[in-house]
Amino acid sequence: MVSRERPLGRGRPMCLPRAVERLLAPIARLIGTLRSVWRLARELLGAFIPAFRKKRKLRPWMIVRRTAKLKQGVDGVEATEDDVRKLLERMRSLEDLGALNHAAVGFRGAGEDYLADSRQLEAMVTELVRQNPPFLHIAREFAAPEEGPHSQHKTEYIVRETDVVVTEPVRLLIPTEMEEVQESRRPPGYPVVRYAKSLSDLRAAPLLYQTMPEDLLIARLVEGSVPLLAYNEDRRYLMFKPEERIYTHSEHRVSRVPVEIESDEEGTGGRLMYMLFDRSMSLVRACEPRGINAVMELAIAVAMARADLGREYSRYYFRTFADKMAPLPQDPPLMARTVAEKDDLVRKLFQVNFSGEATRVVEALDVAISDIERMIESGEHAPAVIPHIALLTDGRFTLHGDLGVRLKRLGIQLDTVLIGREAAHNSDLVRISTSVTAVDPELYFQAVVAA
Repeated sequence: MVSRERPLGRGRPMCLPRAVERLLAPIARLIGTLRSVWRLARELLGAFIPAFRKKRKLRPWMIVRRTAKLKQGVDGVEATEDDVRKLLERMRSLEDLGALNHAAVGFRGAGEDYLADSRQLEAMVTELVRQNPPFLHIAREFAAPEEGPHSQHKTEYIVRETDVVVTEPVRLLIPTEMEEVQESRRPPGYPVVRYAKSLSDLRAAPLLYQTMPEDLLIARLVEGSVPLLAYNEDRRYLMFKPEERIYTHSEHRVSRVPVEIESDEEGTGGRLMYMLFDRSMSLVRACEPRGINAVMELAIAVAMARADLGREYSRYYFRTFADKMAPLPQDPPLMARTVAEKDDLVRKLFQVNFSGEATRVVEALDVAISDIERMIESGEHAPAVIPHIALLTDGRFTLHGDLGVRLKRLGIQLDTVLIGREAAHNSDLVRISTSVTAVDPELYFQAVVAA
């Protein structure tokens, strides 16, 4: 048996939800249209009025991950504003910021955007130093006088020779050639006949006119009819006219930059830093502006060397890596300990050619660990100093072998700096590192533009 619904009242039954839907549909379309119009108006007003701009939440451009030991402050020291200021002043006086700007301009390509504003570059380096990442080691602990021998300070100087273009106002004497006609009664000169103009001219008048009565002679003088024979001579002479002008010239300057040396016991203030510097081509090409990742890597490496410039027992070992290593794995790494050697290390950093076609991080780490192991076995490395490896790269890493076990057995702390957006996805490298710093210069410039 089929049951049928009986209609309420007369005519066809009306479904209440459909009627409500037909009634509300035009209202919904109107609300959607108004929202689109308001969104368009807000974007147009935001282009001219900052109050209407929609603020986007930007990700931080630098993320630091420390192990539990570093978080407890065992290996890290808080850097004061004075420490940061001293490092920045040292980099300015040694012209590192100018060299970084020159390197940024050198990475430009045909028709591509590149970093060319020196003020933006200096602001980026300043912000990097103020973040005080763990690899930078700006501040350090000093031994108290009652605990043992404390540090003694002396000063060394780094000589800088530069050619500076100077623009300044100067007062110049401009030579001007003048010409004057002088008259004389005697040769030399060319003879001319003119008429007397004053009583003194009557003395040179012909005798015929001088014998005339005085009243007649004066009348002739007034009429201008007393002829004279004279000799004119053109004389030329040089005069100097002073003028203020803007003068641009080149000066060769020799400056001495003081470096305060901290003489301390190697066990108290010593530091061993093995720097692995990535020189792959992706640091230049896989970023925008072009070459900004390579400039950031250079800035980090230069800041590390300048922070330890005056620390006598801070030793740096240096290798570059990509598809090949330099120096070669069978050769010893470059070593810098004195002020002159560390300054020469910075000069070599600016000469690195970013032309590597691959990034072999595992091979570079294996060579660095083997070098430190040989130092420990030969007694070159003091037992009280913790060895550090600073790995600067934008490449991916896949862990294989016993790298993590060797790092732990030798007590090596791996400070990893991942440069660029793609390098942050390195789970294996993060697992074996003591500290990981992910730096994205593109996010920094996005934050600057948004501000």
